[in-house]
Order: sequence, then structure tokens, then C-alpha cells
Amino acid sequence: MGIAAAGAGVLYFVVQFVAILLLSASVGSASSGQFLGFATIGLLSGAGTVAGVVAPLGFVAGVVAWRSVPPSVPFIGAVNGFLATMLVYVGPAVVGTCGAVVLAVLTGDAITEAVVGVAAFTSVAFVATCWITLPLGILAGTLYERSRSPVE
Repeated sequence: MGIAAAGAGVLYFVVQFVAILLLSASVGSASSGQFLGFATIGLLSGAGTVAGVVAPLGFVAGVVAWRSVPPSVPFIGAVNGFLATMLVYVGPAVVGTCGAVVLAVLTGDAITEAVVGVAAFTSVAFVATCWITLPLGILAGTLYERSRSPVE
């Protein structure tokens, strides 16, 4: 699952880079250099996040999924791939919500705003990446299941 998460991250950033190049070509020449500079910084920070957070979380989510679903479930590879992919989204959402609530209590801010902020961030992240992460997660789970099953 971690390899699928890393692969999805790489594919996502390639698509984003192409979109940024197309956007920068459509803006005027005066602002395109600045646009490309900020886009490069954004892509590099996103790649660091994928390498440091998402891929290790994908490995942990894969282990949790494969240990929690009984082997008698039909299409267990696809089910575990889907479950692990969803855990990669749910895990940071839970941790982020807990952190936002603690921070809101410490600073005296409204808890609802903190929770809504984390929910909005998680929702945007899911919508922006689910088109590639869900199919890759299911494919990775299916391939892992086939590699574990004995050859007939």
C-alpha cells in the first residue's frame, strides 16, 4: 500500500506539473516566471509531504487493513486495498481533528471552526486525489493478494 501511495503521489504531481505548465503558458510573460517559481515551491513541498507522511502512512494502513479483514472475505485484495486507501485519509483527519481541538482549547478559539477547517482540508484532499488513489489502492491490494496465493 505504501508503494501505491507513493506511486499515486508521483502521478498526481506529474499531472499538477503539466497543469501548471499549461497555466503558465496561458498567463502573460511578465507573471509567468513568478508563477512558475511559486508553483515549483508548492510542488516540492507537496512532494516532501508525500515522501514523509503519505507513503509511511500507506504502509501502516496496509498492515492494519490486512490484519483486520478476515481471509474468508471474497475479493480480499480489492477490499483491503480500498480499506487501506481510506485509512490513509481517515487517519490524518482524526489526528488533525484532535490536534485542532486541543489547539482551539489552548488558544480559546471556537472548537467548531477548528473541526470544520480540518474537515474542509480533508475533503479537498480527498476530492483532489481520490481519482488516482482509490484505483491504485485496489489494484495494489489485488496484486498483493495474487502474490500471496499459491500457484495452481
